[in-house]
Amino acid sequence: MIETFLTAYDPSDLPGTSIDPLGFERGYLFLADKILPGLTNVASRPRYFALLCAGIQLSGDQGDSSERDQILHRQETILRLERFWALANVLARPDKSGGVRGVTYALDYLKELQRRGETRTTAGYRLLSRQSQYGAIGMYANVADGMHFFNRDDFILTPALGEVAAEAFQEETELPGSIRRAITDDTDIPLATLAAWGERAHVEADVKPREADCLGEALHYNDVRSRMAGLLRAHPARNDEETELDRLARVLRTLKRNSQHQDLQEAIECILAFESCYQHVLLSLERILWLCRHHTAAAITLTELANDPVMLLVKTNLPPRVQRLLDILDHGVMSGFRENLDRLSDVRRFLETASGAVNDNTSFVDAVITRHADVQHGKFDRGRRKMPWLERNNSRIQLTMTRSGGMNREATQPVHINAHPYRLGAADAFISVSMKGASS
Repeated sequence: MIETFLTAYDPSDLPGTSIDPLGFERGYLFLADKILPGLTNVASRPRYFALLCAGIQLSGDQGDSSERDQILHRQETILRLERFWALANVLARPDKSGGVRGVTYALDYLKELQRRGETRTTAGYRLLSRQSQYGAIGMYANVADGMHFFNRDDFILTPALGEVAAEAFQEETELPGSIRRAITDDTDIPLATLAAWGERAHVEADVKPREADCLGEALHYNDVRSRMAGLLRAHPARNDEETELDRLARVLRTLKRNSQHQDLQEAIECILAFESCYQHVLLSLERILWLCRHHTAAAITLTELANDPVMLLVKTNLPPRVQRLLDILDHGVMSGFRENLDRLSDVRRFLETASGAVNDNTSFVDAVITRHADVQHGKFDRGRRKMPWLERNNSRIQLTMTRSGGMNREATQPVHINAHPYRLGAADAFISVSMKGASS
């Protein structure tokens, strides 16, 4: 099994191109849990949670079957409902269904149905390359478990939240009996029926009060998440130009004025310092990659790097930023913030090494390249260790034979490096829906 090969630098079992070239992902996820535990950036469409619950409820009681067969039956019912729902979305609002996972598959299938002049369909079409991994179950089930909609291990709904959400979704979207039967019996349904239901059950449709109340309850079930949601509600995103870090900095200024939620204050201070360090060291790696790619020899010398203005900028700015991060880590006092801070020790050691080497160009470049090589060697794709994108041979740094990653544009400032996303968008979606429920 692929899990046998996973390491600290490869937290996902999804193969593909290399990401996280300096090994900051694990630390970032740890810090994101300090402010919005249980949420993820991917699970950002609240309607999916009630959809999952409805799929479980529609699977019915399979008491005569083995536990494994019951779980598989619940999952298959969810997948069938999801395929019908995705098609209903694109039938109702083809240009506004971007929030549906696998929307292009559903659109392609709809075009094929229209080409053949079909007026009915089953749920037997392909949605995503692997629907169970990349669709509702794969992207939302773990979050739904953490928010107490159902138990991820056996797909059994919680009475207080999951069952209520399932009933609310079916009743408030007026799920037709004919669609219920098509889901449970794996039969066909008129496209017109799906289209009409799609208007009411659309991923972007207004959520009705009972479903909204369930989503709000789930958001506020965790104390840390609830308090952070309150702060985000009081500090909504200003415009598309404001970054998440800018918004968190605004929240932090408020926290410093009123001395409330000190655990969140310390966590946000740490996030801002962590991301500043990340943007600087990744800028140095991106700069080396860029220069190598655009050099006729696909390599650059240490002397050329020593005089490069971007590298000089990084080496000047990095030490005070690393020191700021270390001060926060060492002097935080709230137990909620300090718990499990050792999970940042790996990144901390690298930053201390890189920061301490800025006065020696060779040592600094070696620190960055060595870290990148260690991180890449800790990843696996199809059972093989991934290779670094760069290597140093004496005084030259050159691209390796592996297909290198990195940005496809030149970065000359730390702000050109995208910071990690801290789940604010997912929280905002829950906040928006729960506010509608409260106002109804």
